[in-house]
Formats: sequence, structure tokens, C-alpha cells
Amino acid sequence: MIRFVSSIIAIFFLALLIWFVVSNTQSATLRLAILAPEGVVQPMAVWITTTAIGSFILGVLFVWVQAGSRRSALRRTTRSLTKAEDELERVRADLEDRDAEIERLEEQIATLKTIDQPAEDTQLQPLPAI
Repeated sequence: MIRFVSSIIAIFFLALLIWFVVSNTQSATLRLAILAPEGVVQPMAVWITTTAIGSFILGVLFVWVQAGSRRSALRRTTRSLTKAEDELERVRADLEDRDAEIERLEEQIATLKTIDQPAEDTQLQPLPAI
């Protein structure tokens, strides 16, 4: 919803800018003391459009630079998440190996219980006299 509203606002300001450029068609002189002391004469629409495009590019550049710390933090978080997922897979595989070892040992214990009888269950037979 926020993107929709911001898109509507951006379209409104773009339409306002286009209307302003189209309305101002008279010539304007730009004088820069060192670069162009005699001045550069262009239609005002060119100056307005150039200023708008330059401002847009500067705005994009500033936002990109400010978001640099967030991008680097996101990269660090992604790397640590990948490491944690790898460690989790390794631990799960180790756990499966240990579960298999426990099952094998329990089977061995079960077979040993069937082979050996407890001492209290055995009955002593009298030995024949010599």
C-alpha cells in the first residue's frame, strides 16, 4: 500500500514538473564566472529539465551511499546465516549417526539379554559324588 501511495505521489510531481517545463519556453541565460563569462542561452525548459535530472541522480547517489551500511550488514547477516545453516546440517547428520549407533547398541544389548540368563534364574544342579 505504501508503494502504491508513493508511486501516486511521484507521478503527481512528475506531471507537475512536465507541466512547469512546457509552460516556460522563453530563453534564459546561464552565466558562470570562469566557465562561461559571456553566458549560455538556452530555453528555460532545458535548464529546468537538466536541473531535475541532476537532482534525481544526486538523490539516488545519496540514498545509495546511505544504504551502504545496511547492505554490508545484510551481507554479514547472510554469511552468518549460511554458516549457521551449514552447522545445523552438520549437527543433524551427526545426530542421525548417533541415533543409528544407539539403535545398533540397543540391538546388541537385546541379543545379549536373550543369550545370558540372570544369575537368580539359574538352578544349581547337585554334582555327582566321586
